[in-house]
Amino acid sequence: MSLPCDTCIGRTLNLCRPLDDARLQQMLSLGGIRNWKRHETLFRAGDPIGAFFKIRKGIVAVSQTLDDGRRQITALRAPGDCVGYLDKNGTYAFEGEALTDVEACAFDKRKFEAFVAQHPDLGAALVETLSSALTQVGMLTVVLGQLRSTERVAHFLAEISSLYAERHVSPVQPLTLHMGRNEIADYLGLTIETVSRSISKLKRRNIIALVESGEVVILDFQRLRDAGKMES
Repeated sequence: MSLPCDTCIGRTLNLCRPLDDARLQQMLSLGGIRNWKRHETLFRAGDPIGAFFKIRKGIVAVSQTLDDGRRQITALRAPGDCVGYLDKNGTYAFEGEALTDVEACAFDKRKFEAFVAQHPDLGAALVETLSSALTQVGMLTVVLGQLRSTERVAHFLAEISSLYAERHVSPVQPLTLHMGRNEIADYLGLTIETVSRSISKLKRRNIIALVESGEVVILDFQRLRDAGKMES
């Protein structure tokens, strides 16, 4: 029996990894495949939680908006990742926005949790998935708290390059960021002007080159990694 999972990179990642085809079919019946255009919202913080999503294609920004309108992007999720699972008193704890066109499997959360109760290996995979997501958020906290502006941008470019290559999001060179500088600023806790200055500094060091808006060529990946660690 052919399944949509057969061509999905997420087949071997987190929730789907321990399931055989029969159980995958059961899990798929808990929802269905949905699509969003770039900049459309998958879920909003404070809305009653219904479904959560496992990304098949595209990039999703998970964020929180402060009372004064400022936004902090707390995670970038790629094909194979889950979004929208964390709740706060029965509502979505964060917001999810499609940074590109997105395709995802949607799972009714209540039905999914009942399904998990019957399959301990899926429960273990869920715990591992949530733990990994929290670890990534913790690493972002370190980046925001300890690295200076150019270090943050260098770290971001290196991490995004590795993530996109691993999940087959886009060609390695040139690297298409799928993010505007305003979104990079919201992710790194910087202003748009500071992001632009930091990118220019990395360009002057011949670590990166700009092809056009939203595309970067990494000239020296090791130096980019190093720039994400040293003082700028």
